[in-house]
Amino acid sequence: MCVASSGAALVSVGLLLWAPTAEAQCPAGKFPATGQTTCYDSSGTVIACAGTGQDGDIQAGAALRYKDNANGTVTDQNTKLAWEKKSDDGTIHDKDTAYTWANALGTFIPTLNNRCANDETVDCTATGNPGCAAVGGKGGFAGHRDWRLPNVKELQSIVDYETVNPAVASAFNNNCAANCTVQTCSCTPASSYWSSTTYAFEPEFAWFVDFGFGAVLTSGKSGGLFVRAVRGGCVD
Repeated sequence: MCVASSGAALVSVGLLLWAPTAEAQCPAGKFPATGQTTCYDSSGTVIACAGTGQDGDIQAGAALRYKDNANGTVTDQNTKLAWEKKSDDGTIHDKDTAYTWANALGTFIPTLNNRCANDETVDCTATGNPGCAAVGGKGGFAGHRDWRLPNVKELQSIVDYETVNPAVASAFNNNCAANCTVQTCSCTPASSYWSSTTYAFEPEFAWFVDFGFGAVLTSGKSGGLFVRAVRGGCVD
């Protein structure tokens, strides 16, 4: 997390924590809305929202806003978290590759952080940026080596509760077709994605988010689920 200067107090803003000092590198974030704008009665029939007090009426929080960075990543304009886009090309970013929880943390994330940005077949684990000079660019996916598995609150923050199958905004699901790359598409299967958060009641389980319908659930860590890396927020 960000390091505060002496005497500075950490404050909570939205989903993140950081110190309000000149040295802080985390820009101010906002707690995101759910994205829901439709209201329903108890039988599931769509009704007018005005005066119901439902989420679709109040729409509390900041409207969902995302920026495609044109480098295989998407930034949440509210939380300031940068997210890996998913592809359909058989690379480390492929939407259909599942991992156990341990492999998500111990294989997927290190691979993202230790391959050259301009040629992900080149390993720069020991050499860092100098090791990528021959192919140009920096080490790490999109030029960064601080990618991580999101915690469960971070992962849930990109659910769009106005839609299903998948329950995400179009920034995470557009132009997805066979052989597309993170530069040309953004894919999200309506399926389950690991978080880095262990289920405290049963520590052999971990929390995941189902992007089919937006549920937050738990699964045994030995199961195979999908993954999406994140960076930024207050970890920079």
